[in-house]
Amino acid sequence: SLPRSFIRMFYSFVFCALFIYILYQLVFPRLERRGIYPLGNLRTTFKQYLLYAIIRIRKWRSGGERGNAAAGYGVKSTCDVSKLERIQDLGSSPLAIDAVLFTGGSDDGTYVVLSAARRQNGIVQCIFVLYVPELGVLHHPINPDTTMIQKSGEFGWRVEGIDIQPVEPMRRWRLSYSGDMILRQSGEDSIPTIHHVELDAVYTSDLDYFDFDSDMEPMVIARAMSLEPWDREYFNRIRAAHQNHYEQFGKVSGTLRIDEDYREISVDVMRDHTHGSSRDWSLMHRYALHNFTTSSGLRGFLGVISQPGTFTSLELGYIYTPDKRKHPVQEVDLPLWRLGEGGQDPSDYGFRFKAGDKWYMVQVKVIERKEFMFGEDWEARVIERFCRYKINDEEAWGVSEWEYRHREGRS
Repeated sequence: SLPRSFIRMFYSFVFCALFIYILYQLVFPRLERRGIYPLGNLRTTFKQYLLYAIIRIRKWRSGGERGNAAAGYGVKSTCDVSKLERIQDLGSSPLAIDAVLFTGGSDDGTYVVLSAARRQNGIVQCIFVLYVPELGVLHHPINPDTTMIQKSGEFGWRVEGIDIQPVEPMRRWRLSYSGDMILRQSGEDSIPTIHHVELDAVYTSDLDYFDFDSDMEPMVIARAMSLEPWDREYFNRIRAAHQNHYEQFGKVSGTLRIDEDYREISVDVMRDHTHGSSRDWSLMHRYALHNFTTSSGLRGFLGVISQPGTFTSLELGYIYTPDKRKHPVQEVDLPLWRLGEGGQDPSDYGFRFKAGDKWYMVQVKVIERKEFMFGEDWEARVIERFCRYKINDEEAWGVSEWEYRHREGRS
């Protein structure tokens, strides 16, 4: 048998090594990929499970809703969908926002992105872009700039020919446009042409909505928050940056007129509504978001957001299964540090995510893309990407939106 002194020495060595490892994990600064994306350690694991317990308790004690100021992290702002769907008061904050978005595609290759974000002083930041397979990309003449100014008599999400109106909460919206659009056909040498376009469409859905305040997987939120340094200033920042946000999948159907050509469209879309007192594009480093609909009826929205100072790496999303049940995303294995970190979004790549305790493999192929600029000084560059997907080898279609911080100003 081994000498007792050797056994004591061995256990002493193991204890010292374990002590040094724990001390290093708890005391030394966090490690980061590319100087931005933090790596987890023993300290973040402890923080993650602590936060998970707090969010679970907060959700249990909430009684369903708390109002806008106390919402988020497991708690709804309200259960009254008529309050959620209406035009929201911007208040006095100069960075306040009230935004709606309709984005998606169809199996026949038609894609649409229509967004309108109400800001102070009659400003509405808008994207309106269509992809028609045999024609190319049509976009609003003011785009790629997204800043539009409402004229006298215009209110809500109505500006520069765009008109978006709620009709029945969580069931029906009216979408219309009348005006010129610029057509860019595929190919670098194509010459842009101007066409008169009219859209008369209706959004409908019979699905439940996904409330990011209350429906996100608590472990996902806890994991993202655990990676950040904690102090009073940090928690003040995440409270100030909070925005009430919910989403829903449905269908946009109607008539699209391009000059004298009339066609019926039917597009599977993701719709969202966001409102809050602060959206500052200059704080966002980047994000990569994807929405899709498969041939069998599986629908999903998922991605990763990087906003240093609040959530340097936040995984988020959900799916609707073909039987219309919704599941929050439990994990998104999409490493931003390895995909397009230099500013060029990839066109052909794969990743995976987990929802409903099941892993899904995603293959993305970008068919066409269009860039847009947000902010007074163009602080953000947003790329709308019209995609074909394979989800666990099943055909799917939808739009992927990637964003990068832009520092070159207006040009």
